[in-house]
Amino acid sequence: MNLLLIALLFQSLVLPPRISLENPSAVTDVPKQLKKDYDKVWARFLLGKEDAKVVSDADKLLKKQKTFVPAMVVEAYIDLYRGDAADAERKFGDVLAQNPSHRIALYYVGELAYARNDFGRANEFYTRLLVVDKTRPEIEIKRQKTLLLSTDNVLQAAARAEAEGRLPDAEGLYRKALDVAPAEPVLHERLGELLLKQKKWDDALTQLRRAIELADPTDEAQRGVAEALMNLGRTEEARNVLDRLRQSGSRDEGLEHQVAELEDLGRWGSDIARFRAILAASTVNREQIAATLVRYFPQIMETHQNPQVITDIQNSWASSEIQAVVGSGLLDPLPNHTFQPARTLTRSELAVAMARLSRLLSVKPPDAPPIPTNDLTSGNALYREVQLVLAYGFMMLDDAGNFGLNGPVSGEEAVSTAEKLLGLLHEKSN
Repeated sequence: MNLLLIALLFQSLVLPPRISLENPSAVTDVPKQLKKDYDKVWARFLLGKEDAKVVSDADKLLKKQKTFVPAMVVEAYIDLYRGDAADAERKFGDVLAQNPSHRIALYYVGELAYARNDFGRANEFYTRLLVVDKTRPEIEIKRQKTLLLSTDNVLQAAARAEAEGRLPDAEGLYRKALDVAPAEPVLHERLGELLLKQKKWDDALTQLRRAIELADPTDEAQRGVAEALMNLGRTEEARNVLDRLRQSGSRDEGLEHQVAELEDLGRWGSDIARFRAILAASTVNREQIAATLVRYFPQIMETHQNPQVITDIQNSWASSEIQAVVGSGLLDPLPNHTFQPARTLTRSELAVAMARLSRLLSVKPPDAPPIPTNDLTSGNALYREVQLVLAYGFMMLDDAGNFGLNGPVSGEEAVSTAEKLLGLLHEKSN
């Protein structure tokens, strides 16, 4: 903040004439047995000519009643007029220890803090004062000033600490700023971003979500939420956040790539090398597509199964996945009860499997007219299934308008097809 703004906002503590001060007895009742003596003390204080006598008489009252708050306030007033701010603040603090809602003490502790540029402390006491005395509009203005000043000073210090690599110091400063302004979304977002740098994923997620609750979410805050979720292993939630960002026209390709890698690792586990081999393959086989479908859609394993005898999968690494896709009707065994795991998958087989799977998962069919295909007529037994995957966008025609029923399927196309269906399921659940 520039010096001009500080000069405009800062005001020194100016003491009014004594006659205009509030009598402490208006805040705290004076016991009947002390009233006469107290009234004399107060009258002598207002004259301003015998302060030593005022203090002596106030001390006598405090000996009679150790916690006699009006006498404590009078002595604090005397310190103010003597220019002894430290003693005055200490005595007002003693008053607040007896009565935390004492409006006179709250006001002067706030004013004294303000006068020495301790804006965070001033804001605290102005805020407390406004809770007990809502008739002070000038205090609300000063409270807002102290909020601005205190957070700006702290944020500048936090920015310096962050730039110098002192991240724990910066974190402490941001938290201090939030003590002053707990409902300021920018502070929560800045703290959240700093916590991401320190890999404090849980805390970062809390702060960034709080920022989003308090104001319209920024793209940066949402990306931060996705990063925290990803590093906490909550990849599906991270993916949902990234999908929303993409739909709004904002995306982070690096973060999306990291989330995708974690999703792949979560699906494939120790078989991750097999997945990478599938993805890189120019053609995939029936064994590989069975494994891909089950890893992307584990709910296949939970659907009703019609067990079938298959004689050639005992040595397959994907034997359980093959049993699941056959049992759920996604892929058909051959008439001789074999599956032929190593046989190259055809485009017609993938189309049938994906059409059946979309029905199994209750994905709503697209409301679209048929797409003309040069090599497939409406009388073909596979026409319905092919039209469904074309309408979904799972598979495409070639440049000549042919589907190529007997053509092979690359690993990239097989994985892309599964991811497109997964994307539809995410949209359905959101």
